[in-house]
Amino acid sequence: MILQSCTSSLVACNIYITSAASAALPSLLSRAQDHCRQLRLVQQQQQCNDENKESNTAAAAVVHAYADIPYDRSSFHLAGRSDCVAEVAISLIQNALNEIELKNNNNNDASNKLEARHPFVGLVDHVSVMSITSQEIRTTTPTTAAAASAARQIGSQIDQSNSNSIKIHYYGMACPNNTPLATVRRKTSFFNSGGAHDNNENQQQQLYEKGECTIGTPLEFVENYNIRLTPNVDFGTAKTLTQVLRGRNIATKGMGVSGVEALTLPYIRHAADHGGNVVYEVACNLLEPKIGSVEMIEVELEKWIQQQKQQLSKYDGDDTNDQYDRDYFVEEAYRVGTTEEQCLSVLKNADEDEYWMRYDQQVFSRFNEFLGYK
Repeated sequence: MILQSCTSSLVACNIYITSAASAALPSLLSRAQDHCRQLRLVQQQQQCNDENKESNTAAAAVVHAYADIPYDRSSFHLAGRSDCVAEVAISLIQNALNEIELKNNNNNDASNKLEARHPFVGLVDHVSVMSITSQEIRTTTPTTAAAASAARQIGSQIDQSNSNSIKIHYYGMACPNNTPLATVRRKTSFFNSGGAHDNNENQQQQLYEKGECTIGTPLEFVENYNIRLTPNVDFGTAKTLTQVLRGRNIATKGMGVSGVEALTLPYIRHAADHGGNVVYEVACNLLEPKIGSVEMIEVELEKWIQQQKQQLSKYDGDDTNDQYDRDYFVEEAYRVGTTEEQCLSVLKNADEDEYWMRYDQQVFSRFNEFLGYK
């Protein structure tokens, strides 16, 4: 059902699905885009009857969609007014639960653990609803009430419709105790699933057909940045980069980037295409991107590269040090998902129908490319 009014605060909603192989994924995206298009049409009709237009910001949009085949993970990145985004998110999640099966790893089998699937707790693994604030009214303490309310609305609706097949865990501002996401995940099987290597965490048996789902609202707009290393970097060396970047190490080890959570994951490509090479990736969540930014991660990454070069030069001689450039250690460092500024930039095109046709097609085409479709 389309909402009669879209007058609430701006939010972004990232929905992470544990699948990059299901044939249903393109349809999930196209239906979500259609849903957003209908909400924008309702918005235009309302504004035509209202001489005091409140804003020229789109009701809802799919800003980005991404799929990572080795990680067996897809994500849909929505943005818009909180009630409209919640409506689209609920529909997209319900469609995913109805149409995609959860293929579980056997967590007791080490060979399966190295399949490099991204850590997960369920089919709809994670839903993050975050506040968006324009530069003109941005403050040091963002307002999260609308985002938290939307997160609880999404969780409540999904729980009511699927109580026997999925378990919901709330975190952040959507949780009464404001429990951090990492803390909630440590109470699940997340850190012992997929390619995660944190073997000290407690394991829980899968009790629900579609698994579990973490839904919540962080204090700030969380950004994601991954550093994929080359085959020249083994697991032990990759972990040293993770330690260099983890924000929690600042107080105890004198290293780290403020607000950054980092996890070392194996990234295994399809053997037929890439020879089955195993590389490692340091996946970073930037919980305070205005303080601990991508630029700061890059600074620490360059320092780490210099340290690795010095270590190698001890064995090879100083005259060979120049051969170990960034490309020797880092295959790719890249953003995953969206930024607050990106969402605002897309949403400002509220009434431009031609723009939305082109934009939606671009997002859809790129998503199909990520999925390996031509």
